[in-house]
Amino acid sequence: MENIKKMKDLVEISKIVTGSDNFYEIKDIVINKMLSVVHPTKACVNLFYGDDYSYAHLVCSATLDYIPTLFPQNEEYGSKIDFDLYPKYIHEAVREKKQVIVENIFEYEGAKGEEMMALNEKYVGRAVFPFVLENRTIGFMSCYIMKGEKLEQDDIDFISQVASLLTLSISITEKNDGINKLVDKLRSSMNNINKASMEIYSTKNLDYYLNKMTSVLLESLNSEFTFIRMIKKDSEDNIEENVIDVVRPNSEKAEFSSLVTHILNSKKNVEVNNNGNFSMIDGGVAKCYLYKKFIIDSKTELVVGCIGSAEYSNDDRKTISILARQIYLNIQTYEHMKIEEKHKDIENELSILKKQQKLIMDCCSDGNFGNKEMYFYQESAKVVGGDFYNAIDLGDKVVFIVADVMGHGVASNYIVALLKGAFNILIRYSASPKEILRNLNQYIYKEFDEIGMYATAIVGIFDKYNEKMTISNAGHYYPIVIDKKGRSVDISDGKQGLPVGVLENSSYNEIEINLNDKDSICFFTDGILEMKNDLGEEFGLERLERFLIKNINKNKENVIRKIKADIQNFGSNREKQDDILVVFFKNKIEN
Repeated sequence: MENIKKMKDLVEISKIVTGSDNFYEIKDIVINKMLSVVHPTKACVNLFYGDDYSYAHLVCSATLDYIPTLFPQNEEYGSKIDFDLYPKYIHEAVREKKQVIVENIFEYEGAKGEEMMALNEKYVGRAVFPFVLENRTIGFMSCYIMKGEKLEQDDIDFISQVASLLTLSISITEKNDGINKLVDKLRSSMNNINKASMEIYSTKNLDYYLNKMTSVLLESLNSEFTFIRMIKKDSEDNIEENVIDVVRPNSEKAEFSSLVTHILNSKKNVEVNNNGNFSMIDGGVAKCYLYKKFIIDSKTELVVGCIGSAEYSNDDRKTISILARQIYLNIQTYEHMKIEEKHKDIENELSILKKQQKLIMDCCSDGNFGNKEMYFYQESAKVVGGDFYNAIDLGDKVVFIVADVMGHGVASNYIVALLKGAFNILIRYSASPKEILRNLNQYIYKEFDEIGMYATAIVGIFDKYNEKMTISNAGHYYPIVIDKKGRSVDISDGKQGLPVGVLENSSYNEIEINLNDKDSICFFTDGILEMKNDLGEEFGLERLERFLIKNINKNKENVIRKIKADIQNFGSNREKQDDILVVFFKNKIEN
């Protein structure tokens, strides 16, 4: 029976480990489950961070009494302890990556210096199980053997398997942490690119934009130098003209011009070089460089590159490809915008596109769902944009999407139509908002990638019968939620997924909103927040929140009339600003 209990607990621990991407959230649960079926009643876990064996970080000591007092917690996850304080047999276990079991530390030569701690913690023996990952010890688990306890072989085998599962959990956490850092860095970089992109439309200053982009590249890729160069070649394939030539720091342009020339002459469109052997003009050496090249036409190329002293990784290669594509697209958009200024007759085509977009939105009729209603207000800017909303009543539930396609013009209008079609199909085959978003991203990623665009989005499902709403976020603003007492409620869980169209295999999270004590939920795109008045002040999130609280008891017609008036009274020079879309989900108020 005891072995069956161990087997069941091992299966349960396996489920806990594989179901979590955070070791620190499950470590205590796993240790307590292990101790419930083996003789040691106490155990702890130590980790080495960054292959630094100077310190063993005590991250799990919930079953101990004296040791946490001896080494009080001084880090987020536990205590930072000098590894030299540990006895020789633990060093041996870590160094040789093997289990070490000391039945009596008072009689064991390699345990000298541990006697006082053992007396205070009331143990006589200790078993050490190292965590070995890719042939390196990343930590260890100690099991403390009390007087009268004895570790049988099946106990040792069971604890060894638990140690292996904890090693797996640590590995998952490390990889997930690396992905999160990459995603956060990428999200920050994309946000800076988007802000700078808007400057192109408002100031028409390409030099400002390009210099801003070099700063983003330096920060995102931890580089010493970066450059953006667009060249035209003559009939013999020699560089005829530098259409764009921006370097940061600018004073170093001559120093690595020969490296840039080498890259321009390369046949590769993307490359990471960590050989550290490229000579510079001043006699120095470019240790590492990476670049992404775009062939605009048979005679024109754009190259975005970085040079640094530390090696670039494959993640850096992906990052520069994504950032360079956005830079390329915004330069292209800028060129198109100049052409548009010279050919005013394109306004007729934009007018047609705006009518097309209106037709797409008009199909999203206002919904009445018992004591709830959903409606929206939209106002288009001068240039066709990509704000999109759709809600579909499926009987027992309502599925909806609020999206903002990054970009303007024909391409964004095309993506909006594509999003609508894909959304209408996928809601019939996807059970949850995060599944809809994941499938939506995979379904139209190729089109996004080829056009070089992406979209932020929120997908939600409102269950009519249990008064709950579940939403999943792809890089979009979280909605404003107002409760029945007229107070704003923060529902953000801090886990925005990547926008649709950035990475092919993105995954998403969900949060659930209980509507029993909620009055209003407001979804919106960034156009209303970034709308500016004559003083250059933005409308902002707080102003929108105050509007919702002030108008909580007004019916649909009054809310629409009020938001329209507030926008018109606040915004200046609206034709140069972004589209506005605000979607309201409210308790129904009769006229």
